[in-house]
Amino acid sequence: MNFIKGLELNSGFYQDIVKPLLEQSFPGLPYSAALIGYGSDVLSMDTEQSMDHNWGPRMQLFVDDKEFIPRINEMLREKLPFEYLGFPVNFSDPSYDKTQRMEKTDKGPINHLIEVTNFEEYLKNRYSLDKSHNFSPGDWLTFTDQNLLEITSGEVFHEGLQKVNNTREELIFYPSDIFKLRLAVLWHYIWNKEAFVGRCIDLDDLIGQRIIVSRLVNYLVKILFYLEKKYIPYSKWFGSAFKNLGVYAKAHGLVKEILTENDPKKAEEKLCGLYVFVVERHNVTEGMPHLNNTIRDFFGRPYKVIFGETIIEEIKNSIVDEEVKNTDLRKYALDIIIDE
Repeated sequence: MNFIKGLELNSGFYQDIVKPLLEQSFPGLPYSAALIGYGSDVLSMDTEQSMDHNWGPRMQLFVDDKEFIPRINEMLREKLPFEYLGFPVNFSDPSYDKTQRMEKTDKGPINHLIEVTNFEEYLKNRYSLDKSHNFSPGDWLTFTDQNLLEITSGEVFHEGLQKVNNTREELIFYPSDIFKLRLAVLWHYIWNKEAFVGRCIDLDDLIGQRIIVSRLVNYLVKILFYLEKKYIPYSKWFGSAFKNLGVYAKAHGLVKEILTENDPKKAEEKLCGLYVFVVERHNVTEGMPHLNNTIRDFFGRPYKVIFGETIIEEIKNSIVDEEVKNTDLRKYALDIIIDE
């Protein structure tokens, strides 16, 4: 099997195999076909290594009438080919960790990996969403980046229900107030730690400083994701997704120099350069309050900081919705603070 990207594989799998079977067996049935949700293939970050589990000819088929779900499943089990472009269409039974792998067979029925479901139930069961549109600020406060990334990534191969793409478009990125709140959360954690970099120099604590610096860099890069209106993927894909940002060409050198610097004082100086860079990017982002922050000493101590506290104030003061503005920054958006 010569590896090809999963989205390319399954776009063809739908057009060449699944679509004709549905038209033959259920003519006129409204449905949508997509590859969204979990998986490196959905993010187009799959490689040959990805083929070892939950990868291959697969997709979701969404139908409104739930009575068709078992009928479509059975039809696919009976009529799908054994292979597509050399890739087995049959999969193993779920293992202890619920993963499945492509498994060759020469007899039916096919144990396929096409998820046939109702779109609203899919959102509820996988993402705990009790609606598919008209999300309120309160709804947005419950969402996580990874879940939103899974819903809005991938590809819709056929949109017969006229609802899957509508949901994806509505969830493409946070509304302004939620966007600002999440920025404030990241700056809150930066503010809590930024002075500790200099304090570690006082204590000759190189290991402690490196740990803190890496955390601060992590938060700063996440801010760059948000400033480009991009959701932050979980840690496995974080560095790879960073490469896809428009700002990567200018930012990656700064980040690399900070993380590889052995001199504690120089590491602090280079971190300050990244602070300034991020503030500059903030100030050219449409709809953001202007920041006047520059590097200075921390309340008379010789610790160089950007003073995240005042950045938080500026951002929160620009939030309109009172519920959003009054959200406790210590309890919100833990999905981007605790890396999984």
